[in-house]
Amino acid sequence: MSKIFETPMSMAAFFKASHGTWLNRRAVHHLDHQDDEAADSNLIIEPFGPQDTEVSKICNNLNVKTEDCTGGARFWWESNTKKGVRNDDYAAIVIDIPERNDSRKGFLLRDVGYVEKNSVISTYSFASDGVLTITTRYDSNIGIERCWFVTDQLRMRVSSVQCLNGVTMTTYCTEFRCPTDDEIREVAHRASDLANRTPIL
Repeated sequence: MSKIFETPMSMAAFFKASHGTWLNRRAVHHLDHQDDEAADSNLIIEPFGPQDTEVSKICNNLNVKTEDCTGGARFWWESNTKKGVRNDDYAAIVIDIPERNDSRKGFLLRDVGYVEKNSVISTYSFASDGVLTITTRYDSNIGIERCWFVTDQLRMRVSSVQCLNGVTMTTYCTEFRCPTDDEIREVAHRASDLANRTPIL
């Protein structure tokens, strides 16, 4: 019997539930003069603990105490047709600094922001239904992202970028968990075993 999936209600639990490779299927709507976009890619998420070497680097860069960190995660976006091809231009490292009295709220320290490519601090909060909202204030705009688990195998994400003259971009993503090589081999083994035990009529 499979385990019942518990909706993550802290960033540490959210990172743990997100561990692995996800097929990211997204649509990007530009509300200025650019064409809209649609694309697929792989999103790889690897959580880590507070002792990771990147913690001190990012915390020092943003003048944050390292002892407040509970861990974080590495993110890579890569082609879903070229396995293992990683580009640092499409990567980010995120550090979690939860509030001491409420683990549903806190700060995320990013080595590189999504909109402006500088180190940045975001705020986050989990709603009672498990929807995670991340707000990032850059020098010239504000990014708001919401993400939630539909099941342990399916995530949804929506985001917007707002400048002084209004919202300039919105993004909608559906993310499907990809099976690991070991999981694929296990399924193949079970299928082969079942075929061998099933009599031919």
